[in-house]
Amino acid sequence: MMNMIKGFFGFLVGIYKERKIILNLAINDFKSKFTNSLLGMIWGFLLPLLTIFVLWYVFEIGLKSGTVKDVPFMLYYIPAYIAWNFFTEAFSGCCNCLIEYSYMVKKMRFRVSVIPIVKIISSGFVHVFFIGVVVIIYLIYGYRPSIYNIQVLYYLFALCVLLIGFGWLSSAMAVFAKDTSNIVAVILQVGFWATPIIWSTDIMSESVIRILELNPMYYICNGYRDCFLYHKWFWENPGLTIYFWSFTLVIFVIGANLFKRLRAQFADVI
Repeated sequence: MMNMIKGFFGFLVGIYKERKIILNLAINDFKSKFTNSLLGMIWGFLLPLLTIFVLWYVFEIGLKSGTVKDVPFMLYYIPAYIAWNFFTEAFSGCCNCLIEYSYMVKKMRFRVSVIPIVKIISSGFVHVFFIGVVVIIYLIYGYRPSIYNIQVLYYLFALCVLLIGFGWLSSAMAVFAKDTSNIVAVILQVGFWATPIIWSTDIMSESVIRILELNPMYYICNGYRDCFLYHKWFWENPGLTIYFWSFTLVIFVIGANLFKRLRAQFADVI
């Protein structure tokens, strides 16, 4: 246990020392996604905006959904969506990141474990922008900023820890099992509909809700709503908070150990 704790703090120290390199890699990674497109990096912000608009138009205008839990559909939907979009982009990016950065994996002195983190930070640029978009949309609807909004930093941190664990796990597996990215894509597709993003749990029975709560993104998506809409602190949901962090730490430890054990073979397999 002590070795694990020392290893974790050693990892944090290493991340801090290499923070400039990691940030530069993340910026370059973000730019590289759109190098061959006409609009360039604008696509990174435009595509999520279009998705937000389409879903708003379909449900609030087309299907006349009106309100969800007595609030406009847009205000209920968008905080959860931006959290899910960040999770999807970062998780998908982590899967094949070691293969994508194979030239760095083969450098013996490079800390390979930071590559999934680079992908997470790269996806985080758009996410931070959309947190600002949420604040503006809420202002348009007459909701002023609140002290509860600052809590989004906590949920963002929690989501990043979860993503690091999943990132290490999936990236290590993808080197040896090429179908990993396809499996992750299916999980994310199913997860979108299994998470209360565009629908309310009010229509579900208690037993079904308990099953949905096993999904860690249930905690994150509802947490983003609590920041902007319902004005609740995370400690007001002690059961879900304890479960989320227990699940996240288990994934984090499993991902770290698997990555560490397989790391020596990455360069040979890639």
